[in-house]
Amino acid sequence: MKHQVAIVDANAQHREAVADALLSFYTVHPYDSSVNAITGMLLSPPNLILVGQRVGTSSGATFIKELRRERSLSALPFIFIIDNEDFRTVDLIRDLGITDYLVKPYHRSALINAISKQLNGRIERSWQDLPASQRKALEGSLTAFNSVADEIASGNPLPLRTITESCSAIVDVVNKEEFGFLFHKIKDHDNFTYVHSLRYSTFISLFGKAIGLPKEQQVLIATGGMMHDIGKMTIPRALLNKEGRLTPSETKLMHSHVTTSQKLLSTNESIPKGVATIVTHHHERLDGSGYPRGLRAPELNQLARMAAIIDVFCALTDRRPYKRALAAHVAFETMATEMQCQLDQELLHRLKEILLDSADTAGAPPPA
Repeated sequence: MKHQVAIVDANAQHREAVADALLSFYTVHPYDSSVNAITGMLLSPPNLILVGQRVGTSSGATFIKELRRERSLSALPFIFIIDNEDFRTVDLIRDLGITDYLVKPYHRSALINAISKQLNGRIERSWQDLPASQRKALEGSLTAFNSVADEIASGNPLPLRTITESCSAIVDVVNKEEFGFLFHKIKDHDNFTYVHSLRYSTFISLFGKAIGLPKEQQVLIATGGMMHDIGKMTIPRALLNKEGRLTPSETKLMHSHVTTSQKLLSTNESIPKGVATIVTHHHERLDGSGYPRGLRAPELNQLARMAAIIDVFCALTDRRPYKRALAAHVAFETMATEMQCQLDQELLHRLKEILLDSADTAGAPPPA
């Protein structure tokens, strides 16, 4: 399910522009006045509120003060959108205790990044309540994931050591059978590529445990899992979250993330072969229907087959703005019937044996 974002602004053109800009990412509720906004939000509270400089016949600042008097809405995060960054407005923002604001005209990416920062900040602060091992796995993997994005943007080699260290913490949690707690704490995180990568890394580590791999090898394949979709960091977020069928050109661009990932791996000569196998082959299928090379069963080793199974399982069970997540047992049934010729059924059965009980509860709150 998408996060709910309210836009409260007297400017109809701006409300419409915001709704259009956020269409692929959030469900947007537009309001033109404080009365309509508070009435609507009391009935259906949003996850975040965007406030324009004019709200109805009053100011956005006045609306924020009114909002803070409503107990059930006062703690909601909001972003103030202002017309001009003059000294009076800056003083007003400071007096209201506002830390996040945008100045018109702003880029669509700036709006989306500001919203994600607010939503994710609340989620990430909740990690402080976790036991040390789980907190280390989440904070370390997020730091590592963000460092990959930073190095890609800077044209630097991938930070293999940082990623491997974070995946070692993930493996520790997996071997303690505590990964369900991780999934509960990231289920509402707004960075879907990070969430997907963490889930993939966790599941393939668990798969390694199921077939008897030592910790060192579990860390290696978990590292491959964390890096398997790094090429998607170069694809527009609107395309990654698009609802409905992709056009042929969009499909081609989406599929290109594998070859892009391979190029990014080449920036670091220390990348292990197992990591490269996962990154390169996780979309290949036994019957040759996969991509990018259309390899068939004889050309795909056990690790490549494992990578493909985890890829499909995550695709079916991940939450996305444009689709519902399937329950684990439904995903396994689909993989065993509709995809029988595409996936290694013996390996699939071995994963199912260890994963099914845990996977269906992965999105549920941990027991008290």
